[in-house]
Amino acid sequence: MNENESRPSPYPPSEWVGGLTWGEVLRFGGERAGDNWPIAWVHGARGPGAHCLTSYGDGNGFGPRAHNYTLAFATLQGAPPELVPADLSTDIDTPVGWGKEGIKASGLLMVNDVLYLFVRNYVVGDDWRHSRLAVSMDQGRTWTWVDWHFTESFGCPEFVQYGPNYAQARDGYVYVVSQDGRSAYDFDPGVVLARVPGRLVMHREAYEFFAGYSRDGLVSWDADITKRQAMFSDPAGTQRVGLTYNAGLRRYFLTTAHSDGSGATHTPALGVFDAPEPWGPWTTVYYADQWADGWMIHHKFPPAWMSADGLTMWLAYSGEYRPGGIDYCLLTRKATLTMTGGESA
Repeated sequence: MNENESRPSPYPPSEWVGGLTWGEVLRFGGERAGDNWPIAWVHGARGPGAHCLTSYGDGNGFGPRAHNYTLAFATLQGAPPELVPADLSTDIDTPVGWGKEGIKASGLLMVNDVLYLFVRNYVVGDDWRHSRLAVSMDQGRTWTWVDWHFTESFGCPEFVQYGPNYAQARDGYVYVVSQDGRSAYDFDPGVVLARVPGRLVMHREAYEFFAGYSRDGLVSWDADITKRQAMFSDPAGTQRVGLTYNAGLRRYFLTTAHSDGSGATHTPALGVFDAPEPWGPWTTVYYADQWADGWMIHHKFPPAWMSADGLTMWLAYSGEYRPGGIDYCLLTRKATLTMTGGESA
């Protein structure tokens, strides 16, 4: 493989999306605002009217705040390019623990006016490779931790995102996606999926895991996490996966980093895939080993930042720290889709 050549995608080209064109990168926040940026659509109309909540780690937010935090929060009003972020103080703001030394937010979701937060790097004994859930009843100002955690797989869980307050969801379940491993710092070949009734998100015994397909081709779910199967896979690995429903196109868009062959913990590689259901079947919208100049992580397409027809989306993600910190903040980039029939935004 040549130095600038990308490896082939693990899935065939999309039959729906004919092309994806990237716009310029827009940056929100100062030289060390933070990373991760899971985004929950709380309320309001898409675009200028949207109100979202986000969380960041290893940074000082948008103030900037006087200290760095491993876990902290912010509100996001509107959408790029006119996005207005502002810090939000909570009772679980946590002083910085760089990298693996502190819990980091991996998923945020609002369902029926209740906010749910997944964190990774949760420490049990001397092992940080766990994820844990918290819940807030007051728009994120105060939080309560559940008394359980994921120990096997789901090391970087993210909620599948729909409309505001979980409007436009496909059914009464909340879906959770993750690379199939315990650490958010590895590249795992598979992506796993869990579901739980929307009223029972806090209850571990209510979770079921994607377990493949039955003989008649129907999706199979199992309460035993050891029976889980990958619903997406890439031999180049997956890391810090995002999965969002595009209501305008009635398609799901999965985003994930993958290894570029360098052996680095994080890479400039990116894959974008689409499917009619959260478990597939998957096809490729975009796939490259060198999508950016430096490593980038936690890619996702917030549904609040999609056009009504679904043809324009904004990617949110995190970047590496560089001299001046220009990419260690909330990064956004416009994606314009061209459909196989020729329509574009």
